[in-house]
Amino acid sequence: MKTILCSALLTTNLLAAEPLYTCEGTDPSFAAVQQSSGSKPGERFNKGGALGSRIHVNHELLEKQVGKTGPIPQDIALHTEFSGGINRKDFGQWTRWYQEDGNVQVFRLFKGEQNIRGGEAEKGSPGRTEAYTAHALAVAPGTWHEYEATYTFAQPVGACIFQLMHDGKDKAGNPLLWPFHIEMSAAGEVHFLFRRPQSGQERKIVMAENMVGKSLSLKVRANGEDYEVYQKEPLDQGPWKLVTKGSYAKAQGKISFRWGMYCGSKKGQTVPNDALLFVTGVKFQ
Repeated sequence: MKTILCSALLTTNLLAAEPLYTCEGTDPSFAAVQQSSGSKPGERFNKGGALGSRIHVNHELLEKQVGKTGPIPQDIALHTEFSGGINRKDFGQWTRWYQEDGNVQVFRLFKGEQNIRGGEAEKGSPGRTEAYTAHALAVAPGTWHEYEATYTFAQPVGACIFQLMHDGKDKAGNPLLWPFHIEMSAAGEVHFLFRRPQSGQERKIVMAENMVGKSLSLKVRANGEDYEVYQKEPLDQGPWKLVTKGSYAKAQGKISFRWGMYCGSKKGQTVPNDALLFVTGVKFQ
């Protein structure tokens, strides 16, 4: 059985001699994880789990960068490479891709992995490790919901880090799904991406660059039809900076928030590099 030694450490620009986190243990190869979990290609809800090494966050150092961290919401569920719809009581079975260390959500992916729910390797996709609101949020005219969180880009990968999900279908019967994504690149760029830009509209808005080892706070407001996206540096006590706002096909009663790392759904592709993302201060209402 091939194992991946957990040896990478990240230092911040605040105190280069001190690591932001340490890693204890080893991570089996993806093939070994599939075998030990009993997962089958195309299986929608694998129950076998996937364990991994433990990430220990340097909380004192992280809080110098992001401020005091609040509690992690309890009413959330998890989606991993092997399974969607994972309840909180089962989070401990999936430490390869998701952990909680104190008030820090730890999302991980490894090079060469796939979401195998689509079938064999040529049908699989790079997949995800994401948390999401366990219960969809009801929307109505004038009723706004907010999501707020701080992201620390320990080891970036090209991936979506936030999705606003719309329930329902359009007039043609197609799922409404997403009006936009917030994404990061492997180089540490963070940008807003319109899923369906209007004619003449730039599809991407760059929000931050060179964010490896750094942090950014995000806020999203949505009411099922209109949305607003804001950002600011975590320790900035001033007002939020508006990134963009817009409208989208009206959701049929409910929306939900997703956050973590989603590397896409292109068939036959795999996660391009090891990745690690910390998320703190998640609040939604």
